[in-house]
Amino acid sequence: MSLSISLPRDQEARPPSRVREITQLTLAHLINDIYAPVLMALQPLLITTLGYSYSQAALLPVMHSLISSALQPIFGSLADRRGFRVSVALSVLLSGSGIAFLGLLSDHYLIMLCSIAIAAVGAATFHPGALCKVAAIAVSSNRGRLTSFFIVGGNLGQALGPILGGIVITTGGLSAVTWLLIPALLAALLLAVRPIPDICPVAGRQAESSGSESWMPVLLLFAGSILRSWVTFGAMTFLPTYLVLSGYPLIEATFLISAMLLAGVAGQLTGGYLSDRMGRKPISVATTFFSIPAFAAILLTQGSLQIAAMLSFGFFLWASFSVTIAMAHELMPSRIGLISGLFMGIAMGAGGIGVSVSGVIADHFGLTATLSVFPALILVTTLLFAVVGYPRRG
Repeated sequence: MSLSISLPRDQEARPPSRVREITQLTLAHLINDIYAPVLMALQPLLITTLGYSYSQAALLPVMHSLISSALQPIFGSLADRRGFRVSVALSVLLSGSGIAFLGLLSDHYLIMLCSIAIAAVGAATFHPGALCKVAAIAVSSNRGRLTSFFIVGGNLGQALGPILGGIVITTGGLSAVTWLLIPALLAALLLAVRPIPDICPVAGRQAESSGSESWMPVLLLFAGSILRSWVTFGAMTFLPTYLVLSGYPLIEATFLISAMLLAGVAGQLTGGYLSDRMGRKPISVATTFFSIPAFAAILLTQGSLQIAAMLSFGFFLWASFSVTIAMAHELMPSRIGLISGLFMGIAMGAGGIGVSVSGVIADHFGLTATLSVFPALILVTTLLFAVVGYPRRG
Protein backbone atom coordinates (compact mmCIF):
# COMPACT_ATOMS: atom_id res chain seq x y z
CA MET A 1 0.00 0.00 0.00
CA SER A 2 1.58 3.22 -1.09
CA LEU A 3 -0.85 5.37 0.86
CA SER A 4 -0.35 4.76 4.56
CA ILE A 5 0.55 6.60 7.71
CA SER A 6 3.79 4.65 7.54
CA LEU A 7 4.86 6.82 4.61
CA PRO A 8 4.35 10.39 5.83
CA ARG A 9 7.09 11.92 3.69
CA ASP A 10 5.55 10.65 0.49
CA GLN A 11 2.19 11.96 1.61
CA GLU A 12 3.69 15.33 2.47
CA ALA A 13 5.22 15.60 -0.98
CA ARG A 14 1.86 15.14 -2.66
CA PRO A 15 -0.82 15.71 -0.01
CA PRO A 16 -4.06 14.43 -1.58
CA SER A 17 -7.40 16.15 -1.22
CA ARG A 18 -9.34 14.42 1.52
CA VAL A 19 -12.36 16.70 1.80
CA ARG A 20 -14.86 13.99 0.84
CA GLU A 21 -13.42 11.37 3.18
CA ILE A 22 -13.11 13.59 6.24
CA THR A 23 -16.59 15.03 5.60
CA GLN A 24 -18.07 11.53 5.43
CA LEU A 25 -16.31 10.46 8.61
CA THR A 26 -17.31 13.63 10.45
CA LEU A 27 -20.94 13.22 9.41
CA ALA A 28 -20.84 9.56 10.42
CA HIS A 29 -19.40 10.56 13.81
CA LEU A 30 -22.19 13.10 14.28
CA ILE A 31 -24.88 10.50 13.56
CA ASN A 32 -23.18 7.76 15.59
CA ASP A 33 -22.99 9.98 18.68
CA ILE A 34 -26.60 11.15 18.44
CA TYR A 35 -27.92 7.89 19.82
CA ALA A 36 -26.44 7.43 23.30
CA PRO A 37 -27.79 10.82 24.56
CA VAL A 38 -31.28 9.77 23.42
CA LEU A 39 -31.24 7.38 26.38
CA MET A 40 -31.25 10.38 28.71
CA ALA A 41 -34.34 11.78 27.01
CA LEU A 42 -36.06 8.42 27.52
CA GLN A 43 -35.62 8.44 31.30
CA PRO A 44 -38.79 10.38 32.28
CA LEU A 45 -40.98 8.29 29.98
CA LEU A 46 -39.58 4.98 31.20
CA ILE A 47 -40.18 5.96 34.83
CA THR A 48 -43.44 7.92 34.79
CA THR A 49 -45.30 6.19 31.96
CA LEU A 50 -43.97 2.64 31.75
CA GLY A 51 -43.45 2.14 35.48
CA TYR A 52 -39.77 1.22 35.48
CA SER A 53 -37.82 2.02 38.64
CA TYR A 54 -35.16 4.71 38.71
CA SER A 55 -32.43 2.08 38.84
CA GLN A 56 -33.90 0.13 35.91
CA ALA A 57 -34.14 3.26 33.78
CA ALA A 58 -30.67 4.47 34.76
CA LEU A 59 -29.13 1.08 33.93
CA LEU A 60 -29.74 1.65 30.20
CA PRO A 61 -27.32 4.60 29.70
CA VAL A 62 -24.90 3.20 32.28
CA MET A 63 -24.76 -0.14 30.48
CA HIS A 64 -24.22 1.57 27.13
CA SER A 65 -21.39 3.67 28.55
CA LEU A 66 -19.63 0.79 30.31
CA ILE A 67 -19.79 -1.62 27.39
CA SER A 68 -18.73 0.89 24.75
CA SER A 69 -15.89 2.27 26.91
CA ALA A 70 -14.53 -1.16 27.81
CA LEU A 71 -14.72 -2.63 24.31
CA GLN A 72 -13.19 0.27 22.38
CA PRO A 73 -9.53 -0.52 23.19
CA ILE A 74 -10.19 -4.24 22.62
CA PHE A 75 -11.53 -3.66 19.12
CA GLY A 76 -8.76 -1.13 18.53
CA SER A 77 -6.09 -3.65 19.51
CA LEU A 78 -7.65 -6.30 17.27
CA ALA A 79 -7.47 -3.83 14.38
CA ASP A 80 -3.81 -3.11 15.09
CA ARG A 81 -2.62 -6.66 15.64
CA ARG A 82 -4.92 -8.74 13.46
CA GLY A 83 -6.22 -6.27 10.93
CA PHE A 84 -9.75 -7.02 12.19
CA ARG A 85 -12.02 -4.04 11.60
CA VAL A 86 -15.77 -3.64 11.57
CA SER A 87 -16.79 -1.35 8.71
CA VAL A 88 -17.71 2.17 9.76
CA ALA A 89 -21.05 1.78 7.94
CA LEU A 90 -21.96 -1.30 9.98
CA SER A 91 -20.84 0.38 13.20
CA VAL A 92 -23.19 3.34 12.64
CA LEU A 93 -26.02 0.99 11.72
CA LEU A 94 -25.54 -1.01 14.93
CA SER A 95 -25.41 2.16 17.03
CA GLY A 96 -28.61 3.47 15.52
CA SER A 97 -30.63 0.27 15.36
CA GLY A 98 -29.83 -0.71 18.95
CA ILE A 99 -31.38 2.54 20.21
CA ALA A 100 -34.16 2.85 17.61
CA PHE A 101 -35.54 -0.61 18.33
CA LEU A 102 -36.18 0.39 21.95
CA GLY A 103 -39.39 1.92 20.62
CA LEU A 104 -40.64 -1.60 19.87
CA LEU A 105 -39.26 -3.34 22.96
CA SER A 106 -40.49 -1.23 25.87
CA ASP A 107 -42.50 -4.11 27.39
CA HIS A 108 -39.49 -6.45 27.46
CA TYR A 109 -36.80 -5.09 29.77
CA LEU A 110 -34.21 -7.83 29.24
CA ILE A 111 -34.55 -7.53 25.47
CA MET A 112 -34.14 -3.78 25.84
CA LEU A 113 -30.84 -4.42 27.61
CA CYS A 114 -29.75 -6.67 24.74
CA SER A 115 -30.63 -3.94 22.27
CA ILE A 116 -28.57 -1.46 24.31
CA ALA A 117 -25.65 -3.89 24.17
CA ILE A 118 -25.91 -3.98 20.36
CA ALA A 119 -25.83 -0.17 20.23
CA ALA A 120 -22.83 -0.14 22.58
CA VAL A 121 -20.92 -2.58 20.37
CA GLY A 122 -21.62 -0.30 17.42
CA ALA A 123 -20.20 2.68 19.29
CA ALA A 124 -17.21 0.63 20.47
CA THR A 125 -16.30 -0.46 16.95
CA PHE A 126 -16.95 2.95 15.38
CA HIS A 127 -14.40 5.16 17.14
CA PRO A 128 -11.25 3.01 16.68
CA GLY A 129 -12.17 2.19 13.06
CA ALA A 130 -13.08 5.74 12.06
CA LEU A 131 -10.13 7.35 13.85
CA CYS A 132 -7.81 4.85 12.16
CA LYS A 133 -9.04 6.17 8.82
CA VAL A 134 -8.66 9.78 9.97
CA ALA A 135 -5.10 9.10 11.10
CA ALA A 136 -4.29 7.38 7.82
CA ILE A 137 -5.62 10.09 5.50
CA ALA A 138 -3.98 12.88 7.50
CA VAL A 139 -0.41 14.13 7.18
CA SER A 140 1.59 16.06 9.77
CA SER A 141 0.66 19.42 8.25
CA ASN A 142 -3.10 18.83 8.63
CA ARG A 143 -3.45 16.09 11.26
CA GLY A 144 -4.52 18.49 13.97
CA ARG A 145 -7.37 20.12 12.07
CA LEU A 146 -8.59 16.91 10.40
CA THR A 147 -8.73 15.18 13.78
CA SER A 148 -10.53 18.18 15.27
CA PHE A 149 -13.10 18.17 12.45
CA PHE A 150 -13.84 14.52 13.16
CA ILE A 151 -14.06 14.99 16.94
CA VAL A 152 -16.33 18.02 16.57
CA GLY A 153 -18.75 15.85 14.60
CA GLY A 154 -19.19 13.73 17.72
CA ASN A 155 -19.60 16.82 19.90
CA LEU A 156 -22.40 18.07 17.70
CA GLY A 157 -24.05 14.65 17.73
CA GLN A 158 -23.99 14.56 21.53
CA ALA A 159 -25.56 18.01 21.62
CA LEU A 160 -28.27 17.13 19.09
CA GLY A 161 -29.14 13.73 20.59
CA PRO A 162 -31.24 14.91 23.56
CA ILE A 163 -32.99 17.52 21.40
CA LEU A 164 -33.82 15.03 18.66
CA GLY A 165 -34.92 12.43 21.19
CA GLY A 166 -37.10 14.94 23.00
CA ILE A 167 -38.80 16.04 19.78
CA VAL A 168 -39.48 12.47 18.65
CA ILE A 169 -40.82 11.35 22.05
CA THR A 170 -42.97 14.45 22.50
CA THR A 171 -44.43 14.03 19.02
CA GLY A 172 -45.12 10.30 18.89
CA GLY A 173 -44.27 8.71 22.22
CA LEU A 174 -41.79 5.91 22.81
CA SER A 175 -42.80 4.00 19.68
CA ALA A 176 -41.70 6.96 17.56
CA VAL A 177 -38.09 6.34 18.66
CA THR A 178 -38.02 3.71 15.93
CA TRP A 179 -37.92 6.54 13.37
CA LEU A 180 -34.47 7.40 14.65
CA LEU A 181 -33.22 4.45 12.62
CA ILE A 182 -33.46 6.62 9.50
CA PRO A 183 -30.29 8.74 10.11
CA ALA A 184 -28.25 5.58 10.74
CA LEU A 185 -29.58 3.94 7.60
CA LEU A 186 -28.79 7.00 5.50
CA ALA A 187 -25.27 7.28 6.93
CA ALA A 188 -24.60 3.57 6.42
CA LEU A 189 -25.87 3.81 2.85
CA LEU A 190 -23.64 6.79 2.11
CA LEU A 191 -20.59 5.03 3.54
CA ALA A 192 -21.42 1.84 1.63
CA VAL A 193 -21.99 3.56 -1.72
CA ARG A 194 -18.87 5.72 -1.43
CA PRO A 195 -16.58 3.69 0.83
CA ILE A 196 -13.39 5.07 2.28
CA PRO A 197 -10.44 2.78 1.50
CA ASP A 198 -9.12 0.74 4.42
CA ILE A 199 -5.58 2.06 4.55
CA CYS A 200 -4.78 1.51 8.20
CA PRO A 201 -1.54 -0.38 8.84
CA VAL A 202 -1.25 -3.52 10.96
CA ALA A 203 0.98 -3.21 14.00
CA GLY A 204 3.28 -5.98 12.80
CA ARG A 205 4.64 -3.67 10.13
CA GLN A 206 5.92 -1.37 12.89
CA ALA A 207 4.83 1.63 10.85
CA GLU A 208 7.27 4.49 10.68
CA SER A 209 8.80 4.08 14.08
CA SER A 210 11.17 1.15 13.43
CA GLY A 211 11.08 0.32 17.11
CA SER A 212 11.24 3.93 18.32
CA GLU A 213 7.73 4.00 19.78
CA SER A 214 7.44 4.49 23.53
CA TRP A 215 4.42 4.07 25.77
CA MET A 216 5.57 6.53 28.44
CA PRO A 217 4.61 9.79 26.67
CA VAL A 218 1.33 8.23 25.57
CA LEU A 219 0.53 7.18 29.13
CA LEU A 220 1.22 10.73 30.32
CA LEU A 221 -1.19 12.05 27.70
CA PHE A 222 -3.69 9.38 28.70
CA ALA A 223 -3.50 10.28 32.39
CA GLY A 224 -3.95 13.96 31.58
CA SER A 225 -6.89 13.13 29.32
CA ILE A 226 -8.61 11.25 32.17
CA LEU A 227 -8.29 14.27 34.46
CA ARG A 228 -9.47 16.60 31.69
CA SER A 229 -12.51 14.37 31.12
CA TRP A 230 -13.21 14.47 34.86
CA VAL A 231 -13.28 18.26 34.76
CA THR A 232 -15.23 18.33 31.49
CA PHE A 233 -18.03 16.07 32.72
CA GLY A 234 -17.90 17.60 36.17
CA ALA A 235 -18.43 21.10 34.79
CA MET A 236 -21.33 19.91 32.63
CA THR A 237 -22.86 18.11 35.63
CA PHE A 238 -22.44 20.61 38.47
CA LEU A 239 -22.28 24.06 36.89
CA PRO A 240 -26.03 24.18 36.06
CA THR A 241 -26.87 23.67 39.75
CA TYR A 242 -24.21 26.19 40.78
CA LEU A 243 -25.65 28.79 38.42
CA VAL A 244 -29.20 28.19 39.66
CA LEU A 245 -28.05 28.54 43.27
CA SER A 246 -26.31 31.75 42.23
CA GLY A 247 -29.62 33.21 41.08
CA TYR A 248 -29.93 32.23 37.42
CA PRO A 249 -33.27 30.81 36.20
CA LEU A 250 -32.96 27.18 35.13
CA ILE A 251 -33.50 27.95 31.44
CA GLU A 252 -30.72 30.56 31.48
CA ALA A 253 -28.38 28.19 33.32
CA THR A 254 -28.88 25.43 30.76
CA PHE A 255 -28.49 27.92 27.93
CA LEU A 256 -25.14 29.04 29.36
CA ILE A 257 -23.94 25.43 29.54
CA SER A 258 -24.90 25.00 25.89
CA ALA A 259 -23.03 28.19 25.02
CA MET A 260 -19.99 26.87 26.91
CA LEU A 261 -20.11 23.65 24.88
CA LEU A 262 -20.39 25.59 21.62
CA ALA A 263 -17.35 27.61 22.68
CA GLY A 264 -15.66 24.25 23.20
CA VAL A 265 -16.43 23.30 19.59
CA ALA A 266 -14.79 26.54 18.44
CA GLY A 267 -11.86 25.79 20.74
CA GLN A 268 -11.35 22.33 19.28
CA LEU A 269 -11.29 23.61 15.73
CA THR A 270 -8.95 26.45 16.66
CA GLY A 271 -6.67 24.20 18.68
CA GLY A 272 -6.41 21.68 15.86
CA TYR A 273 -5.60 24.39 13.33
CA LEU A 274 -3.00 26.09 15.54
CA SER A 275 -1.35 22.78 16.41
CA ASP A 276 -0.57 22.27 12.72
CA ARG A 277 1.11 25.68 12.66
CA MET A 278 2.72 26.04 16.08
CA GLY A 279 3.18 22.47 17.32
CA ARG A 280 0.86 20.19 19.21
CA LYS A 281 2.55 20.15 22.61
CA PRO A 282 2.72 23.97 23.00
CA ILE A 283 -0.96 24.31 22.08
CA SER A 284 -2.03 21.48 24.40
CA VAL A 285 -0.09 22.90 27.34
CA ALA A 286 -1.03 26.54 26.76
CA THR A 287 -4.75 26.06 26.19
CA THR A 288 -5.10 23.69 29.15
CA PHE A 289 -3.26 26.15 31.40
CA PHE A 290 -5.38 29.12 30.27
CA SER A 291 -8.53 27.22 31.26
CA ILE A 292 -7.45 27.41 34.93
CA PRO A 293 -7.98 31.17 35.45
CA ALA A 294 -11.07 30.97 33.25
CA PHE A 295 -12.68 28.41 35.57
CA ALA A 296 -11.58 30.29 38.68
CA ALA A 297 -13.27 33.38 37.26
CA ILE A 298 -16.55 31.43 36.99
CA LEU A 299 -16.48 30.97 40.76
CA LEU A 300 -15.26 34.48 41.58
CA THR A 301 -17.35 36.69 39.30
CA GLN A 302 -20.98 37.34 38.40
CA GLY A 303 -22.97 38.71 35.51
CA SER A 304 -21.29 39.37 32.19
CA LEU A 305 -17.82 38.59 33.53
CA GLN A 306 -19.01 35.18 34.67
CA ILE A 307 -20.56 34.47 31.28
CA ALA A 308 -17.34 35.50 29.54
CA ALA A 309 -15.41 33.23 31.91
CA MET A 310 -17.64 30.26 31.02
CA LEU A 311 -17.14 30.83 27.30
CA SER A 312 -13.39 31.17 27.79
CA PHE A 313 -13.25 28.02 29.92
CA GLY A 314 -15.12 26.00 27.31
CA PHE A 315 -12.91 27.33 24.51
CA PHE A 316 -9.58 26.66 26.23
CA LEU A 317 -10.27 23.33 27.94
CA TRP A 318 -11.81 21.70 24.86
CA ALA A 319 -9.08 23.13 22.57
CA SER A 320 -6.59 20.42 23.53
CA PHE A 321 -8.89 17.40 23.17
CA SER A 322 -8.35 16.48 19.52
CA VAL A 323 -4.75 17.74 19.65
CA THR A 324 -3.76 15.22 22.30
CA ILE A 325 -5.34 12.42 20.27
CA ALA A 326 -3.32 13.54 17.24
CA MET A 327 -0.20 13.59 19.41
CA ALA A 328 -0.83 10.05 20.63
CA HIS A 329 -1.38 8.85 17.07
CA GLU A 330 1.95 10.32 16.00
CA LEU A 331 3.75 8.89 19.03
CA MET A 332 2.39 5.37 18.45
CA PRO A 333 1.59 5.09 14.72
CA SER A 334 1.48 1.28 14.83
CA ARG A 335 -1.18 1.28 17.57
CA ILE A 336 -3.70 3.73 16.13
CA GLY A 337 -6.71 1.53 16.92
CA LEU A 338 -5.70 0.82 20.51
CA ILE A 339 -4.78 4.46 21.14
CA SER A 340 -8.12 5.62 19.75
CA GLY A 341 -9.99 3.17 21.94
CA LEU A 342 -8.10 4.23 25.05
CA PHE A 343 -8.60 7.95 24.54
CA MET A 344 -12.18 7.86 23.20
CA GLY A 345 -13.32 5.01 25.44
CA ILE A 346 -11.43 4.38 28.67
CA ALA A 347 -10.35 7.99 29.31
CA MET A 348 -13.89 9.27 28.83
CA GLY A 349 -15.36 6.52 31.01
CA ALA A 350 -12.81 7.09 33.78
CA GLY A 351 -13.60 10.79 33.67
CA GLY A 352 -17.23 9.93 34.26
CA ILE A 353 -16.23 7.90 37.33
CA GLY A 354 -14.37 10.96 38.57
CA VAL A 355 -17.64 12.89 38.51
CA SER A 356 -19.00 10.40 41.08
CA VAL A 357 -16.06 11.29 43.33
CA SER A 358 -16.94 14.96 42.87
CA GLY A 359 -20.51 14.14 43.89
CA VAL A 360 -19.28 12.58 47.13
CA ILE A 361 -17.18 15.68 47.84
CA ALA A 362 -20.21 17.89 47.17
CA ASP A 363 -22.35 15.81 49.56
CA HIS A 364 -19.86 16.20 52.40
CA PHE A 365 -18.32 19.63 51.81
CA GLY A 366 -20.69 21.48 49.50
CA LEU A 367 -20.94 22.28 45.80
CA THR A 368 -18.44 25.14 45.86
CA ALA A 369 -15.86 22.86 47.45
CA THR A 370 -16.13 20.22 44.73
CA LEU A 371 -15.94 22.88 41.99
CA SER A 372 -12.87 24.39 43.66
CA VAL A 373 -11.03 21.09 43.11
CA PHE A 374 -11.28 21.41 39.33
CA PRO A 375 -8.54 24.07 38.87
CA ALA A 376 -6.12 21.78 40.72
CA LEU A 377 -7.06 18.88 38.43
CA ILE A 378 -6.48 21.08 35.38
CA LEU A 379 -3.11 22.16 36.76
CA VAL A 380 -2.02 18.53 37.13
CA THR A 381 -3.26 17.91 33.57
CA THR A 382 -1.16 20.82 32.33
CA LEU A 383 1.94 19.45 34.06
CA LEU A 384 1.37 15.99 32.60
CA PHE A 385 1.08 17.41 29.09
CA ALA A 386 4.16 19.58 29.69
CA VAL A 387 6.45 16.66 30.55
CA VAL A 388 5.42 14.55 27.55
CA GLY A 389 8.42 13.77 25.39
CA TYR A 390 7.37 15.09 22.01
CA PRO A 391 9.02 16.85 19.02
CA ARG A 392 9.10 20.62 19.19
CA ARG A 393 6.94 20.87 16.10
CA GLY A 394 3.81 18.67 15.51
